[in-house]
Amino acid sequence: MSFKPEKQLKVEDWWYLPQLDKLAKLNSRMEVCEQANLDHLCQSVLNFFLLNPGRLISKEELLKEVWNMTSVTDGRVARVISILRDVLGDSVKSPRYIETIPKRGYRFIAKVIEQEQIVIRDPAAAEEPLTAEERKKNLRWWASLITATALLATFASWLFWPDTEFANEQVPFVKWNPVSSKDGFEYYPALSADNQFLAYSYKKDKNSPHVLMLQNLMNHQSQQLTNSDADDYGVSFRPDGKAIAYQRLRHRESCEIRLLTFLGLPGQSEWTDELLTHCGKSSVSSRLSWAADGGSLIYTSDESSPQRMAIYSLDLVTKNKTQLVLPSNTGMGDFTARYSNSGDKIAFLRDVASHSVQIWLMDLASGETSLLLHLKDSYPGDIAWSPDDQFIYYPAQKWSIEAVNTKTGAVKTVALTDNHAYEILLGKNGELYGSIGAYANYYVKKMNNPMLNTTPSDLVVFKSNRSERLVEENPVHKGPTAAVSKRTGLFQIWLFYPDGRQQMISHFTNLVVMTDLKFSPDGQQLLALVDQQVWVFDLQGGSQLISKADEVVKNMSWGKDTDSVFYTTYQKGRWQLMHYSLTMQQVTLHMQDVDFFLQSRSGKYQLQRNATTGVFSLLSGQGEEILPDELQSLMIAEATIVLWDNGIYFSGFNEDQQSQLYFYAYNTKQITPLDLKSELYSSRFSLSHDGQFIFVVVGETLDIDIAKLELTTIK
Repeated sequence: MSFKPEKQLKVEDWWYLPQLDKLAKLNSRMEVCEQANLDHLCQSVLNFFLLNPGRLISKEELLKEVWNMTSVTDGRVARVISILRDVLGDSVKSPRYIETIPKRGYRFIAKVIEQEQIVIRDPAAAEEPLTAEERKKNLRWWASLITATALLATFASWLFWPDTEFANEQVPFVKWNPVSSKDGFEYYPALSADNQFLAYSYKKDKNSPHVLMLQNLMNHQSQQLTNSDADDYGVSFRPDGKAIAYQRLRHRESCEIRLLTFLGLPGQSEWTDELLTHCGKSSVSSRLSWAADGGSLIYTSDESSPQRMAIYSLDLVTKNKTQLVLPSNTGMGDFTARYSNSGDKIAFLRDVASHSVQIWLMDLASGETSLLLHLKDSYPGDIAWSPDDQFIYYPAQKWSIEAVNTKTGAVKTVALTDNHAYEILLGKNGELYGSIGAYANYYVKKMNNPMLNTTPSDLVVFKSNRSERLVEENPVHKGPTAAVSKRTGLFQIWLFYPDGRQQMISHFTNLVVMTDLKFSPDGQQLLALVDQQVWVFDLQGGSQLISKADEVVKNMSWGKDTDSVFYTTYQKGRWQLMHYSLTMQQVTLHMQDVDFFLQSRSGKYQLQRNATTGVFSLLSGQGEEILPDELQSLMIAEATIVLWDNGIYFSGFNEDQQSQLYFYAYNTKQITPLDLKSELYSSRFSLSHDGQFIFVVVGETLDIDIAKLELTTIK
């Protein structure tokens, strides 16, 4: 049987051209410069994949649909797959197009995007006079090109045209309008079904807990609903609007899912507040979601696997809870889940190495889960289904709102905005609500290390109104300090020399996420984790990508010399520790099931974490030592950890949920809390070359409000 898509498709570097029934590559003049020459059978299999992107397809289905056969013993499917990979330049080990699912089948993982029909020129064909219709098409094409160029010039901060099947739609620029305007943080918003009430979490200042607030959107009156010494998050209205569920969290002590029921009209009556169930003590803040019938709700908890969040469903009648998804070991797990409007699916967010997010779908009838989209350049806190469940909306990093098609995985930009949203929800009239603003402005302080230097120091060394987020001291005396700063408008890597010189050594033209810096032992090279990829910079600004483009990296470290780089990456369901030789420019597998690895400058000590158990162990000349339980509970692999020859410096949370620095001594096994704290989450620091000083990233509290985005494009 023959399969043929009817429309032009963009498939990574290729175009599918229905007029040729082939994949082709186009040059800048939109001329065919290369074709994927396949026989009829291979082209039919490829077309079947193009019509079913992202879906698991078994060998049996391929044989039945393409070959019209049922036998699977002759290896003909494997032969065709091998040919397709060859032509596409694909790899079994690191697939970009066709992924093999052992014993289950294949999945076409490349992004397939429907494109507006444009005129494709074949340079080998003789030019003929254009028909009237062809002239119209060319005029439309050139008009679109001129319009796109004008938009790119106007919105210089958004440097790429949206890579979506909806590229021909005009993207509006819309301003956020404030809804709440309190001093402090207002977030985790929820709407009642009639759009009359808004509920949210509110933290007034650093000494106040998170409380729940209720705001009447008709008269703008608000009232406080909860008052305890704990933090209340994740409020969600029951569909009838007469009750709200929320999470009450006492850090490392207790976690509760609670129900607040209004005895009359919300905002005009008393209410009751009852415990529904307990959740894991080490859980992070969760967002709750009700089923359409109000009979159950879903939330996230780490009760089955400490420090790895999973999705649970709670039956409100029986109070029975069911774990819906096994906790993932890609990071901290699944932290937000939302029922679809039809109630047959849930969408959830999965953390990847604490730096990026995947959007997953789960079919509640079959229990099957599927990856919809990996967001490497943004980290939304919440998502929203469209009324018809065709799209999922989320805030993107470039101050824009995007939507992903739940069937095809295609992405479209819904709106360009004037502020960054951390999370969004959708009102019944197509308006979006979001938490906008900034948590803090960060800068770098130089402080004395009380373990080695008792002379007080509290000096601001790097500060701008654009925020400094990372700092790395040079291991060599009088070497430059590296910092990540947004002083030019985009995050860049800067070197600060002792004589006052400053040098920008990166030249990113897009907004990127940088999460770690590490100098080589000789201080001449700098590792940078950029959008979860490992780059190495020299002091003159030369750079080289070390990890592969399709790898997601969590952690990186130098070896004891300047030739060896180690990094951890998630491949085919397992964390792997890779070793890269800068001299040989070769990467090899160093160890399996390790998601964190760090080596001291001298090479005497190595720290690693088992990806399955989450347990840290220290390796030295005396063997391997499992670190004490208290240390295990304090250390965070995603925060800064520094191995010194006498102990470990690390950042963790204290009992007051402040970010604090600690020191663990190898010889005494004692943990010493250092008097270096931050009210805001700021886990980045670096030691001077001699350990006398600690350079710490600290933050000044700013403001987050809830705002509304009026759109006419969402129906």
